[in-house]
Amino acid sequence: MIKVSPLVYISLALSLTFFLISPYRLVQFICLGILFVFLISFLYALVLSRSIKAERNTEKLKLACKEHSQISFTIKNYSPLTAHILYFFDDIPFFQVFDDGNKGLTRLRPHEIQKIHYEVTSRDRGLFHAGPVRFRTSDPLGLFIIDMQVDCPLEITVRPARIKLITEAVPGFPQGCLKINNPCYEDITIRRSIREYMNGDEQKRINWRASAKFNSLFTNHYEDSFDAPFFVFLNLADEDYELHTRQYHMEKAIEIAANIVEKSRVLRQPCGFAAFAEGFPYLPSHQNQADNILDILSVIKCAHGKINYDPVKRFQHQLPHGTLLFVVGPEEVESYYLKVEANKENINTQNVGIMRKYGKNV
Repeated sequence: MIKVSPLVYISLALSLTFFLISPYRLVQFICLGILFVFLISFLYALVLSRSIKAERNTEKLKLACKEHSQISFTIKNYSPLTAHILYFFDDIPFFQVFDDGNKGLTRLRPHEIQKIHYEVTSRDRGLFHAGPVRFRTSDPLGLFIIDMQVDCPLEITVRPARIKLITEAVPGFPQGCLKINNPCYEDITIRRSIREYMNGDEQKRINWRASAKFNSLFTNHYEDSFDAPFFVFLNLADEDYELHTRQYHMEKAIEIAANIVEKSRVLRQPCGFAAFAEGFPYLPSHQNQADNILDILSVIKCAHGKINYDPVKRFQHQLPHGTLLFVVGPEEVESYYLKVEANKENINTQNVGIMRKYGKNV
């Protein structure tokens, strides 16, 4: 959009009037020159307004509460003209922007590309959107102001804040991806090494090929590993929390649940999720599902009412054998705070009371 000052219209009208009625050629020449300058300036501004573009290097961004993240976008000038003074502003509401990096002044030469970087942080979880990018520049004489915006949508998912909580995986069922020094969880599909035969070794463990080659008995040694699927139940029933600390403790419960889900992703374990919350989400344990659960925790809201069932008994027949069940609610949040206030260092899901029995013996 090109904005024109009322003074420009007045100057154009006066120049055109004097050009038509003045009998002096010098005056007509000056008026014609002014009209020509206005025309060139307008064409300059018109070309710039159609040639300045903005692009983002990504359309989606995910970060955690209270953590810094960098946002960037690229300004491109496709014209052979120079934007001598270009003001830019990236609209990103509900975020704290450091050093006002989302706005500034720059000069854009012909066919120049500039990358703008700035850091942001958010104190609240949720789903947010950034954009559009607004520009303001003009022709060299400043007669025609170019005020434009470019749609550069950016979806920002702010996940719950990371907290200090150790989530330990208890042995589940064998032949998984978690290494452990316990022959009870031996994975006969992954051979680690061979060693010399020792009295008492089972005959089925003998590596007959290596034994025949070296004319001595050798025994296979296998990897010991296990799988421990995670399942997190989150209680967000508002009546189960005390009124004066309800909102704060609910947010802390969400952070604890997110910490457990994040740990399952680090350990490459299947993860499931259920909650007494708005929409009552339920996801059975599956591989590569942690990101989806974290996205749900970014926007989940509390539900009215009070939970009237025991989640351990509720899900005991739905969980596969070896599943680790984590229940997060007001009691677990209180226990967590007691550990924090006592300056306990090794705060984990077991001593806080979050990890419950697992498997079908729940």
